[in-house]
Amino acid sequence: MLEKIKEFFKRDWTLAEKILMIHCFFYLGVIKGFLFAPVRKGISCGNNNGNNYPASMENTQKEKKKEK
Repeated sequence: MLEKIKEFFKRDWTLAEKILMIHCFFYLGVIKGFLFAPVRKGISCGNNNGNNYPASMENTQKEKKKEK
């Protein structure tokens, strides 16, 4: 097995094969980074620009009045 691995790395590479291997290892690293990175402040999908539906704003205002 070790001989096959040594033979694999000693062979001549074409430019296309070198580029392909570099891209493969780069994207493998990106995927591993996403999988092992700590999640901080949760995950949010959206832009959170403050836009809300009018009906939900009315409900929150009613709830705030009830709390007072």
